[in-house]
Order: sequence, then structure tokens, then C-alpha cells
Amino acid sequence: MLILLLQRTTLLAQSANQLLDAFGSGRASPGSGSAAAMMGLLAVKLICTVCLKSLEKESCRSAEATLRHIRDRMVEIDPLLRVLFEKDAREFEEVIRLIGERESATTPEAKGALSRQINAMLEGATDNVFEIIDLCLPLIDHGVTVFKNGWGTVRGDSGAAISSAIAAVTSGLFIANLNIKWLKGRRYARDNIGRGTALLTTLQQKQLAANACITSLNSEALASIEVEATDDRQLPLELDDNVSAAPASGESP
Repeated sequence: MLILLLQRTTLLAQSANQLLDAFGSGRASPGSGSAAAMMGLLAVKLICTVCLKSLEKESCRSAEATLRHIRDRMVEIDPLLRVLFEKDAREFEEVIRLIGERESATTPEAKGALSRQINAMLEGATDNVFEIIDLCLPLIDHGVTVFKNGWGTVRGDSGAAISSAIAAVTSGLFIANLNIKWLKGRRYARDNIGRGTALLTTLQQKQLAANACITSLNSEALASIEVEATDDRQLPLELDDNVSAAPASGESP
């Protein structure tokens, strides 16, 4: 049933339950590349929500131009990630099919030809992942911007967007490095290992800004609790109108 569903519809046209079941079905596709794109899409949608809610608030009026720009950028990124989600699932499914053919091949020539075909397709799949990373890295910045400039009440959404974008990039780097290791004997691996290293450095820099957001919110939470505790200590003792004050020491009740 699941296989027929995957063949007849695009993955993103399925319900959330069906899509989750597809990821957990034990099949190679949809796999980690599509998962990275999905996390990027989640970040896009959360950022859109923060922008839309913030644009309704007078308190965010000074950031209106920034919020509108980010919202428009999300509209551009969304379809690109959708295409990469489906493309990665489709192409990696083909890689797995070819691996099965190679295992069944009976001659060294056939196995060699299939290996070359598999490696070429794996290079294409790795390119897909690099595209996902390139699209999702700026989402971290956009998430931080809406966290700082958007409506404060929806900073949970901003934080989830930041986290999803980081997860998308991190997942992509796991995949890219694993594929490059597999392709170690090919020029593609030598040409792209430096790219992966540079992207990791960029991610680590952006994570500092993301961590600063949650640190600042944690400080706000701590400060609010301290203020609440101070207010509680300053409140006068209130007695019920029907209850007399306790007698002072030495007095008769």
C-alpha cells in the first residue's frame, strides 16, 4: 500500500501521517536528504508565521520593512526546497536500485559499469544536499532576525525556526561528508571536501548567534522569576475579615 502511494503521488502531497510513515518504512527513500529539506521547509513556515503575526502588531512597526523582506524571501525559498525534497527522494531511490543491479551482476565489466553509474548519481545526490544547505544556512540568520525584531510572544516559533534551520544544515553536512567519503577515489570528492569544511565553519559561526537568542530569553525568564519573588516578599500580610489578629506574646487570647 505504501509503495503504491509513493508511486502515485508526490511525497509532499501526502498527509503528515503518511509522510512520517514513509520515512519510517525501512525504505531508502525518502531518506536523509529529503529529511534535511523537510526541516528547512518547517523553518520557512515558522518564519512566515512569525512575520505575519508580527506585522499585525503596532509594536513591530519599526521592523515592518525587514519582516516583509524576510517573508518574501521565504516565499522564494519554499518551492526550491520542495523540489529538492522530491528530487532527492527520487534520485536516491534510483541509486539504491542500481546498487541492487550491481549485486546481481555476473561479470566484472557489468559490475564496473554499474559502479560508475552509481557514483555519478551519488555525486548528483550530493549536489542536491549542498543546494539544501545553501538554502537553509540563511534561514538561521532570518530566524535570529525575527526572534530579535518580531513579536515577542511568538519567540517560541522563532526559536523552533532557528532550531529547524540548524538541523537542516547539520543533517546536510552529515550526508555530504558521508557521500564524499564513499566517493573518495573520485575527483568530485577532492573538489568538494573543502566546501563541506567551509560550510561547517559557517554553521558554527551562525550557531553562536542562535545560542545568544536562547541565552537572552533564559536571562529574561530568570529575571522575571526574581522580580516575582521580590514582589511576593513585599506584599503585606492579608487576613480574612472574619479572623482576628493573633494576640501578642503575653496577652490573653
